[in-house]
Formats: sequence, C-alpha cells, structure tokens
Amino acid sequence: MEQEKTYFPLFQQTQRRLASWYVGIISIVLIILGFGVYEAIIHAHQITIEKELKTIAGTLHDSFEPMLDQPGILEDEVIQLMPNLCRVNNPCISKNNLSNYRLGAIEKGQYYLHLFDLSGNLVAFNGQQPKGLPIEKHQKQQEILKDSQQKRYLQISYMLHNRKGENWGYLQVVRSLEDFDNYLKNVAIILLLGLPLAILLIGASAWILTGLTMKPVSQSYRQIQQFTGDAAHELRTPLAAIRATVESHLMSSTLTEKEAKETLSILGRQTQRLSILVADLLMLSRLDWQLTSNSINIKYEKICLNNLISDVLEELASLAISLDVLLQADIRVNYPLEILGNTEQIYRLLFNLVVNGIQYTSKGGKVIIILERNNKLAIIKVKDTGIGINSQALKHIFERFYRVDQGRSRKEGGSGLGLSIAQAIAEAHHGKIEVRSEVNKGSLFILQLPINV
Repeated sequence: MEQEKTYFPLFQQTQRRLASWYVGIISIVLIILGFGVYEAIIHAHQITIEKELKTIAGTLHDSFEPMLDQPGILEDEVIQLMPNLCRVNNPCISKNNLSNYRLGAIEKGQYYLHLFDLSGNLVAFNGQQPKGLPIEKHQKQQEILKDSQQKRYLQISYMLHNRKGENWGYLQVVRSLEDFDNYLKNVAIILLLGLPLAILLIGASAWILTGLTMKPVSQSYRQIQQFTGDAAHELRTPLAAIRATVESHLMSSTLTEKEAKETLSILGRQTQRLSILVADLLMLSRLDWQLTSNSINIKYEKICLNNLISDVLEELASLAISLDVLLQADIRVNYPLEILGNTEQIYRLLFNLVVNGIQYTSKGGKVIIILERNNKLAIIKVKDTGIGINSQALKHIFERFYRVDQGRSRKEGGSGLGLSIAQAIAEAHHGKIEVRSEVNKGSLFILQLPINV
C-alpha cells in the first residue's frame, strides 16, 4: 500500500492528461460537425424555400399573363382568380366564392403578393400585409426584407407580361421566414444543449476508458517494482555472503590450503546460486518479450511429449532417489503425442514442475507425471503426495520470488522463480497451468497445451 501511494499520483496525472486530450479532440470534432450540420440544414432549407417561392411566382406569372391586356391596368379576371387581391385605393372583393381559388398557398398567411406597374407604382396587393414590411419595387430580383418586429421575409421579383408578350409591370412574391427561423432556433438550442451534454458523457467515458487503459500499465509497473525489489533482495544475499567470506579471510594473516579450498568452495556455491538466479531472470525477461511481441520471430518445432517426459524423469531420477521420493510416469496415450513449441522451454517447464513436486514431498512420498489427451489439448499432470499448499498461499503460487516454505526453498537453493517461469512458458505456448492442493495431502499441477494437427 505504501508503494501504491508513492506512484499512484503519477498514473492519476497521466490518466487526467489522456482523458483531457481525448475530450478536447473529440469536443473540437463535435463542434466542427455540429457547425457543419447546422450550416447544411440552413443551406438545405434555403434551397427548398427558394425553389418553393420561385414555383409559386412562376405559377402566378403563368396564370396572370393570359388575363392581362393594357400595361399597368389590372383586369377583373385576375381579381376573380384571386379574391383576396386588392387594388390600391379600392376595396377588396368579398370572398363569397372561393371554389375557383386555385392558388390556395397564397392564403396561408406566409405569402404576400405585390403588383407594380412599369413606373414602380403599386397596383394591387393581397391580404393583410405585415406591419412595417416595405411595399415598394426593389431593384434586386431576390432579397431578404424585415418588418417592424424584425421578422424576416424572402422576396422574389419578376417582370410580368400581358397576353401580347409586352411588359405589363412587376410581380413580387414575399414569403415569411418565421417558421424557418423558428426551426433554426430550435436546432441551435438542441445543438447548444446537446453539445455540453455530449462532452460531459465523453468526459466520463474518457475517464473510465483511460482508467481501464492505465490499469494494466499500473499493474505492470507494480510488478516491475516488486520484481526489481525482490531481485535486488535475492542478489544481495549471495553477494553479501561472498563479500563476508572474502573479507573474513583477507583479515587473516595466514591462510592454510584447507581454508583456501573451503573459501573457494563457498564462493563457488554462491556464484553458482547467482548464475542460476541471473539465468532465471534472463529467461523471464525473454518470455515477457515473447508474450508482448506475440512470438512472431520465435522458431517452433514439433515436440514429442512422450520422449520429453522420459528425459525429465531420467535427469531427475537421482534427485528423487537422494530425497527418497518415488518418481514415475503414467502415459495414457498409446502413440507419440506431439505439439508445436520451443523444446528447451517446454523441457524447462516440465523440469520446474517436477522439481517443485520432488522438493515439497517428504521421504517415502511419490511424484507421478501423467500424460493424456483431451480433444485438441495435451494434458500433463504432475501429482505429488507432499506437504500441500494452503488456500491463502495458493493465490500467490505463481508470483515471482514467492515461496510456500521459505526455509526449505532457500536450503535447497530455490530462487522462487520456478513456477513463474513455468507459467510464463505455458502462456507463451497458448497454454495454461492450474493447481489443486490440500494441506498434507499433496498437490496436482495440470498443464494444458494446444495440439496443432
């Protein structure tokens, strides 16, 4: 816990930075997309409204043209066609009969009609005109107008012809943009309210995701710290013994041949212990690299597990005899069972499991290696009748430098890396190791390796 407090702020700060960058970049992208969507909506609606207004203006032009005669004079037929069309200074015709009213869109209150003569004088208009809306001939064919309440209107102007094809005057059709502006306001409100909410959700998601991302990094960092500390502790012990031995003999004025041999023997044992420890550390380092690099450049070959088990039994037979432990094999397949892998690593895996079983089995006990097959898996079981492992220690059995029995392991020269190396080799070969154990009843290690057929 003390170590976690030391480096936890480092990962928390990194998590904050990653989350901030993530939220910042996504927010910028969302703002750009939101602005783009808003502009696209405006453009699409503008095109639709302009097309709609031009269609109505064209329809009116085509409807009026056959009825018009003298320039600037509005015929009664036009008034009959549009009952709500009012001549300037004349009352509008009563809307008693609207059955012939074919241009109902003008009566919806969104469209306003102005007719001018060639001099630009207003001849007629329709309905109740918005207050403050300018009614005069404009030079532009299309423009935006505003009334006294600052409501917007789109106006289109056309030259109006009579039945003879002569210029009669000007036709102006005005459409209210109030519905369009209200729609855009609603879209803007949705975007303005939705964007902060989306950023908050993204921020929460970014914090969770970066936390999940940092979790394995934090765990790896803890493992590295623990591994470094344990390795330093393990290396310090033999180095301290070597240094003490050398210093004690250097302080002696005379050194007999027997003492020199004893000193060299001690130095040799400690040096051998250091060599084994360093070799184990190097193997773990290679296995870690093999796992992270997906073993792309690792050369695999066919391995006959039957023969490999025989080799392990042959090499460890003398150790088993010296400790009065019965070591035997139980091969439950009647044919060579082959897998793809690294022969040296698989041998080391089996060697470590069997050595572990022998070392933790009392005199008169037994260690059995079982080989069998289950579908596409090769199953190797190492069963012993040793001291067993309690449930608390069982959780840590594969941790590096962990020993179930500290005194026995150190006495027999164990570094506490054997089972860690075995597990790393199994994972590098896409396999796994399980362990079942009861105190004073022995342990069962189950190794599963895929068979590539």
